[in-house]
Amino acid sequence: MPEERRADVSQEKGPLPEATYIELVASLFSTLLPTVIMTVSFAGIGLLVARDAQDRGLLAITIIGSMAALCRLAVLLLHRGRAAEDSLTLADARRFERRYAVAYLAFALVLGTFGARGFLVASPSAHMLIVGLLFGYGAGVAAGLSLRPWISVPSILLAIVPTAIVALCYADLIYRAAGILLALFLGGGVQSMISRYHSTARQVTMRRLFGTLARSDHLTNLPNRLSLRERFEEVVRSDGGQEMIAVHCLDLDRFKPVNDRYGHPAGDALLKAVSDRLQGLLRRRDFAARLGGDEFVVVQTNLAHADEAEMLARRIARAIIQPYAIEGHEIVIGTSIGYALSSTGGSDLDRLMTQADQALCAIKRVGGGIAPYRDALPEDEMRRSAKPRRIGGSTGAAA
Repeated sequence: MPEERRADVSQEKGPLPEATYIELVASLFSTLLPTVIMTVSFAGIGLLVARDAQDRGLLAITIIGSMAALCRLAVLLLHRGRAAEDSLTLADARRFERRYAVAYLAFALVLGTFGARGFLVASPSAHMLIVGLLFGYGAGVAAGLSLRPWISVPSILLAIVPTAIVALCYADLIYRAAGILLALFLGGGVQSMISRYHSTARQVTMRRLFGTLARSDHLTNLPNRLSLRERFEEVVRSDGGQEMIAVHCLDLDRFKPVNDRYGHPAGDALLKAVSDRLQGLLRRRDFAARLGGDEFVVVQTNLAHADEAEMLARRIARAIIQPYAIEGHEIVIGTSIGYALSSTGGSDLDRLMTQADQALCAIKRVGGGIAPYRDALPEDEMRRSAKPRRIGGSTGAAA
């Protein structure tokens, strides 16, 4: 089963899987409309309450809070496009989350100060506006931020607790009831947000795990056919189909005798070892996939010239022919490789794999080795071209 890397997120109990953490952070940046509504509502209600109370302190708090709300909006607008991309990295997610948290907590602090002072100096009718604003803010936090509790819980406490405390200090029973009501809803909201966070984190983790399993070879953890196509199309989209791509089809030589002589567990261990060697040879954007049995595909991207494809094929053959220590036995196998370049048929995976497979079949018919795809290549020419590329062919035996 493939292992997911885990993000070291100290704010939660135990680290989240990296992909889950990234998705939860990305959810923060889908709150544009509620943020706009809160920005406009705070500025409008702040000005009304400050005018009602004729209090310069409230006016100053409203101005500061409006600036903080605009900062929140700016962070959202600046990062929401990148946060929505599938390629969002862990480092970017952490950076975006920190910026979001700073802006959000700053606004919550100002909102809490505004509510408390408004209850002290404004009229009872203005208090209704303040309570409505706080309830609206609490609902927005619960709906949009609950998946990041280290931001949502402090934010809602900073915004509502000061006003609840001031209301409880009134001698009037109605105000005390309002303070109790704020505290009760606050407690229920916090518990609900934490519960939703844990539930959603589990669901996202399981969904991503099942998605990974569906796209990975269960034995080697390499991409399978489905993931091979997805990753290939992603490469083509990223460069507009302009870069040269090579597709290598590999078939292991002398693999069946390993299964026959040492058993399938040894064969499975050998396939894992081969996949490890393949991955160790590839650059960051290149990738290997297992199609089944002893068949592998390597996609080589961003080639500067066609010779790079043969150079990689030779490195692969040299790596695979090195002896393997499997269950106390030294095993030697080889590989035959056929490859095709996008310049010979366009960046179409099916066509490139068909061409590479044709080159592979042709080279195996003449004894194995390495061969490029060539249109209508005669077998005698294939035989001549195979000789200088004969690396890890059919000579030798499993030891």
